Amino acid sequence: MANKNQTSIIKEVKFYYSKLDKPVSPFGTEIYDIQLRFPKHRIKEMTAYGKPREVEGGEYAINITRKAKNAKGQKTPVRIVDKDKNPMKDLIGNGSEGNVIVYQYDWEVSGRTGTKTILIALQVTNLLEYTREEVDFDILEPATNDASEFKLSEVKNEIFKAEF
Repeated sequence: MANKNQTSIIKEVKFYYSKLDKPVSPFGTEIYDIQLRFPKHRIKEMTAYGKPREVEGGEYAINITRKAKNAKGQKTPVRIVDKDKNPMKDLIGNGSEGNVIVYQYDWEVSGRTGTKTILIALQVTNLLEYTREEVDFDILEPATNDASEFKLSEVKNEIFKAEF
């Protein structure tokens, strides 16, 4: 296994399911996570950073992550900038576009080997504003027909009688 510790820029990808404003912990360790989408002709290039999978719309995707804290317990946020390299605090909506800086290193544990890709920074060149979808229950009108309540009480009485 060649020592491949290096920093790279992945250019012109789409961003989906950005979890960079606050860490998530799907497997117990808090991480930042973002899905990078790209067309089929870039599969070979992207295989160096992860395992591409097909997603809706004929595109392919990989996820890039970063631990939310280092070994000393210090927070390690992802640097996010706009196309002019100004810091950004905006939430990144699905379909936004940009570039990603990643760091890669080779690892070996118990005879297994691989390459780890870590998210370092994002440059958003085309921001699609993230808006939370408001999904809520409808307000239901109170039932005006007491027949359903009567039938339910009849069933309860029948069950009660059958038990004794």
